[in-house]
Amino acid sequence: MLSKTSLIRVITFLMPSLFCVSVVDAQPVSLASHRAVYDLTLAEVKEGGGIESVRGRIIMDIDNTCAGYIVNQRMLIELGNVGGGNIISDFNLSTWEDLSGNIMRFTVLNSLNGRIVEKADGIATMEKSEGEVVFSDKESKPLSLPKGVMFPTSHTKAIVEAALSGKNLMAAKVYDGSGRDGLQDSLTVIGRMGISDLDILADTEMANMSSWPVQLSFFDLKKQTNEPAYEVSLRMHQNGVGTNLVLKYKDFSMNGKLVNLELKKSQVCN
Repeated sequence: MLSKTSLIRVITFLMPSLFCVSVVDAQPVSLASHRAVYDLTLAEVKEGGGIESVRGRIIMDIDNTCAGYIVNQRMLIELGNVGGGNIISDFNLSTWEDLSGNIMRFTVLNSLNGRIVEKADGIATMEKSEGEVVFSDKESKPLSLPKGVMFPTSHTKAIVEAALSGKNLMAAKVYDGSGRDGLQDSLTVIGRMGISDLDILADTEMANMSSWPVQLSFFDLKKQTNEPAYEVSLRMHQNGVGTNLVLKYKDFSMNGKLVNLELKKSQVCN
């Protein structure tokens, strides 16, 4: 599963059913417990972007338990600009999401050059008509969530279910747990099913697993623009593991290469 997380996002989309082709009903999906490490490198810089180098790493640790999904993710990046200065961004997000997808606890810690710029924790809940985010900080007002908002694990499962159903487009509102700016709209484009040929998967249970090229676009709700704030491309496998990451921002993009993967044993639930 992909988090996406520390930057700005969102907008409103046309009804996806106008564009999606359904082959069969959505199949239930269970995401694999795993730990994945991705090395980040600079892919492209737009003219005037000011970025000269990128060095970074994403660590995703996911546990599928009998009570819900536990996700710990860290994104550590060092950006070198053309003027010779460096920026070190360290983004950490931990979530627990119940199996129904209606409750999520979260903790987020974001720092730039060692200075904390964002720190929050709380609980998000969804009811049939709407939802709410309540922060542990008593000074922070609750955040209202509109009807239909999904949490990250449920969103990842929905993408895989859509792919298995033969759909090629999915729009969803998502709250990812990254503080007050975590509410976003997303548009996911799903490509043709295939099999990954990555060497790192050759000796695993994922060697011949179905997977799809996927592109997720995120838009800034406040700006109300059709231009995405950022995009994430990856190859999404049926068990929720992502490979071949490309993170696209306004001025530059990064490649994320899977360099280590540990597939964990699933819990036996009564």
